[in-house]
Amino acid sequence: MNGVAFDEGSLRWLNLLWVVLLVVSVGIYGIVQRRRALAIFSSANLLARIAPRAGWTRPLVRLTLVSAALLLLVAAIIGPRWGQAQRKFIHRGIDVMVLLDVSRSMLARDIAPNRLERAKLSIRDDLLPALGGDRVGIITFAGLASVKCPLTHDYGFTRLVLEDISTNSSAKGGTLIGDAIRKAKDAFDDKLDTHKVLLLITDGEDQDSYPLEAAQNLWTDLKIPIVTVALGDEREGARIPVRTQRGEEYVTHDGKVVWSKANFDTLRAIAKVSSLNAFVPVGTRNFDLGKIYRDRIVPAIEFKEREESRKVTLPSQYWPFALGALLLLLIDSFLRDGPRPKEALVPIETDKREEA
Repeated sequence: MNGVAFDEGSLRWLNLLWVVLLVVSVGIYGIVQRRRALAIFSSANLLARIAPRAGWTRPLVRLTLVSAALLLLVAAIIGPRWGQAQRKFIHRGIDVMVLLDVSRSMLARDIAPNRLERAKLSIRDDLLPALGGDRVGIITFAGLASVKCPLTHDYGFTRLVLEDISTNSSAKGGTLIGDAIRKAKDAFDDKLDTHKVLLLITDGEDQDSYPLEAAQNLWTDLKIPIVTVALGDEREGARIPVRTQRGEEYVTHDGKVVWSKANFDTLRAIAKVSSLNAFVPVGTRNFDLGKIYRDRIVPAIEFKEREESRKVTLPSQYWPFALGALLLLLIDSFLRDGPRPKEALVPIETDKREEA
């Protein structure tokens, strides 16, 4: 379609139209009050002499210019997109489904800023640029697993999905890695001839969901390997911060503060199920999912690069609106109130008899 499109979430800026309406209302009120004040100050004949330019036209024109400029600025902030262009994409035919742990243990800060946020940053800034046209999807899991982003080439949409992911993305607490793996098995499209990979990012804590059995079934039935990325400290662990009415506190159990330790053994066993055997013990170190994808996943897959031509919507067209707003404000600057040089002084006739 060649119609106007908007980025997801950008339409919330339409609420700024209430500000424009407020400016218009205040402007009209100010014009009316000014006329009333001048009328009270002097008679109609004297008003025409001392304030010959105090009519309705100029203030209304200026208010219209300012209001139109504000409307254009709102349009620029929303950033509408229109038009399409034909772009060529070269991809390897690899589908990567990311399984992202969003349980409360991922809030532990043994890796900055915390396990979950660090994983999201690496997906956004490292993995997506490294995909090179390959499809990516995201499944979040805690006590329940849900598909947040189906397999797609649209990395912009994927980034928007990542922004909304938090520990509230799952309606149920806990950590069920096995359920997430089984969910991913159903999320792949079997009709497409692509190489499929699971990228499991978690601290490894699991509550009897049989993740090893799920990984074995996935490999036996579909030959889909699982790359496990283990986050967190497996020795001492870290506390789990939570917000309360008293401020920030830590999760407790039976009156004792809970220390979340990463379980590398489970993740190591899951990775060994497939021939890829890709276990990445990140721990509390910095990591680059893009490098993991390029060095561990791509070389292990026999792929053929394919060129595909697709129509894509052009980027946000905000600049015409911003330029229009600037021009209107520039015009308004030349219409500011003030007497013309020839009208600076207006003689007032006096009664000659009074002078005598």
